[in-house]
Amino acid sequence: MLYRTTCLCSIRSYSTLAEKLRAVVSEDIVAKKQKVESDSSIAIDLQDSSFNEMFVMPKRKLRGQYLLEQASGRASVAQTSRPDIHDRLAVRRPRSEDMAVDQDWTAVWPAARTYASSVVPLPIRMGSRPHPEKRAPFKKEGNLELVKIPNFLHLTPAAIEKHCNAIKKFCTEFPPELVENEDLANSAFPLKIGYNSYVHQGTNIRDNRARVITLQVKLTALQLSSFARDKLIRLASSRYDEKTDTLTVITDRCYTRKQNLDYAFYLLTAIYHEANKVEPWEVMKQREDSLKLEFEGSETQKKLFRLLRHVTSHDKFVENYAVISLHPNLTWFYDSPVKSLHTSTSDEQLLVDPNIQKFANMWNKYMNSEETPESIREYAEGIKSLLGLKPPSEHRL
Repeated sequence: MLYRTTCLCSIRSYSTLAEKLRAVVSEDIVAKKQKVESDSSIAIDLQDSSFNEMFVMPKRKLRGQYLLEQASGRASVAQTSRPDIHDRLAVRRPRSEDMAVDQDWTAVWPAARTYASSVVPLPIRMGSRPHPEKRAPFKKEGNLELVKIPNFLHLTPAAIEKHCNAIKKFCTEFPPELVENEDLANSAFPLKIGYNSYVHQGTNIRDNRARVITLQVKLTALQLSSFARDKLIRLASSRYDEKTDTLTVITDRCYTRKQNLDYAFYLLTAIYHEANKVEPWEVMKQREDSLKLEFEGSETQKKLFRLLRHVTSHDKFVENYAVISLHPNLTWFYDSPVKSLHTSTSDEQLLVDPNIQKFANMWNKYMNSEETPESIREYAEGIKSLLGLKPPSEHRL
């Protein structure tokens, strides 16, 4: 304790360090310790259980105690030798420095493990600096950023080849026809499922983008009727690509990839069954409600059939040699691919005719797509070939 006197000076009347040093010299600590142990063994609380003394301060010797014991000869000092240069050279160098260029890497890194700079013989750097153009990122030795992230050093091409050769006897060969013929592969496997896996630096190995599922299927594989196909396209809206005839469903609402995959299958099943349903109000659908113009039932079909029947009724007149000699341009119908038709042919029979079907497909393509010079030229050639018209130069000959 410190007492302040009138002469403005401090006098230390009690010192803990001095008492401890004095006790060490007089060997009072051993006696005091034995007294405390005897008192603690006798002390018993109200529940007849022994009372254990709790020492708040750690029981370690101070530096002054060690010095006094060493000076008095009661403490032994461990003698250590200086490190020898040969002992330091005897320590093995990192394995990556002694590794040969033709080393079997699958024997060095056979399975997945944490990155070790002493094993991987690659000058990898990782980290961020304020000015990377002046100072390169940190080296691989002692770089914790390389330890945090997962690595794929066990999935080298040689390792994958060894794994494949080991399990090859348990597998069947993939059909080569599916590799060579893409159409056959699409018909055998019409459903395609896609997802991505991500690896990035950070404290969390999860990535929200890895749960996204992309499901693609062609509508031709669903075997829908014309009504169901039209309804499914309306329900799918922008998810249907007309150029590739592909329906694409993207799910990312669930937390895991498996949940999103199940949800995608559910959506595909729901939209398929909903498209095959026919509501009472859907029976009243008119031709004007269709998404595309169709040749069947159009004004073009009626006019074309009327023209073909009208010309067929004058078949005998056209075949007259005298008339042909006077009017050479009238031979166009005689060269037409539909010259075998008769006036009694019904509309259903005309629609089944291959030449009419070809013209109908060409007409649907022309009317339901953007008009271009090529489409106009193709449409004109289709009409000429159907009616058997020839260019003026051929008529002069």
